[in-house]
Amino acid sequence: MTLESAIAFAIGMFFLALSPGPGLATIISRAWASGPVAGLAVTAGLVLADFLFMGIAVLGLTAVATALGPLFQIVKYAGAAYLIWLGYRAFRSSGLPLIVRPRSGKGTIKDVGLGFLVTLGNPKAILFYGALLPTFLDMTQIRFADFLILAAIVVLASYVVYGSYIFLAERSRRLLSSTAASRVFHRLSGSVLIGAGVAVAAR
Repeated sequence: MTLESAIAFAIGMFFLALSPGPGLATIISRAWASGPVAGLAVTAGLVLADFLFMGIAVLGLTAVATALGPLFQIVKYAGAAYLIWLGYRAFRSSGLPLIVRPRSGKGTIKDVGLGFLVTLGNPKAILFYGALLPTFLDMTQIRFADFLILAAIVVLASYVVYGSYIFLAERSRRLLSSTAASRVFHRLSGSVLIGAGVAVAAR
């Protein structure tokens, strides 16, 4: 992989991360509800799913993955249902001022799994990597070192972009010291999560 190819791929990933979608909505909502660690954990799940799709594209298994459509449909609807359930819980919250409690390891793992499901439930991501990577690489000459470079770019672009969103969400969440403001924000956060779930199901 040349330096020019790596830079071009990084720019593509940066704009992909910037684009709105269920993944971004989930990250922001979890950061609002449970703090920046939850948002970063969801981001980790998204990145892991990206690794999987990128690996499928590199190994030339895009056609096989596409044939597994029914499996991806099941995963997609499971992820959508979980998002809607989280949104319902947030929407029905008592509206007490937001107090972020330390996340247990189990809770963090759930957020990683949520991010993974949200991305895994979108088979279009396979087609994205299947179409994007050949633009930057000769797929017949790709090496493991090239994959590691691509993976590092995915991690860097994702955490720079999503981390910025999480920082803004954290700053805005700290303003919610009153019960009335907290209630409005719970409604907003719940609505975003439900909307993200519906968007995932509709893809």
